[in-house]
Amino acid sequence: MTTDRKSALAPVLLAGLLLGTAACSSSDGATAAADGGKPSFARLKSTVQGLGPDPSCPFGLDLAGALKAAGMERPVTPGTGTGRPVRAEVVPPGKALPGPTGSTPGPARATLPARPESVQVWCSYNAGGTPVEIGVVAAPAEGIAVNLALPYIQQAGDLTTEQVVTVSAEQPAPGLAKTAPGRGSVAIARLAVAGTGDLALLVSQGTEAPSPDAALTGEPLRTLAEKLAAQLHV
Repeated sequence: MTTDRKSALAPVLLAGLLLGTAACSSSDGATAAADGGKPSFARLKSTVQGLGPDPSCPFGLDLAGALKAAGMERPVTPGTGTGRPVRAEVVPPGKALPGPTGSTPGPARATLPARPESVQVWCSYNAGGTPVEIGVVAAPAEGIAVNLALPYIQQAGDLTTEQVVTVSAEQPAPGLAKTAPGRGSVAIARLAVAGTGDLALLVSQGTEAPSPDAALTGEPLRTLAEKLAAQLHV
């Protein structure tokens, strides 16, 4: 394992990716008044705030059905790891910070950018003996949900720093899914949202699997993420 794997993403790099992607991405122009059934950040936040202490996954997902549709029929049960099967939180915004000592940024980059508020939900399952973790990350800012999840994507996919930059630069368009580079053990789907915001659905075997189940990597995993994204409703 090289030194740039399975480690926390450098804060300066993450800040730069957050700023760059938010600046160049665009929304689909939907409005909350005519959302066509699209999820919205506001509804997702309200849903998470209303969850009890031991909730079920709040998105109406049928993992067994999605696996079958992706050609991987398996029995599904709630996750049995050391953590709770469902973890959900509203992450408060982070303040802008001064730039690194010795840097000479231009006026537009005098500070590391503020991190917007976000909602993160992680639902863990066991699919025929293989752990499957589904994450939903949403933010009220456009084009930023995947970047907020980059530390998780890096760890779950065992990515190098260069591969993390590729994930940020080559995100799927809303309505599509793709796998992260490397061993293909993280799939990323983006969903069109109502109003302004961004939502990403992640599917992986979690951050603890040293040797992923090959049947749940690559194209099968990408297809699974696509099927789950089509099911998601808030």
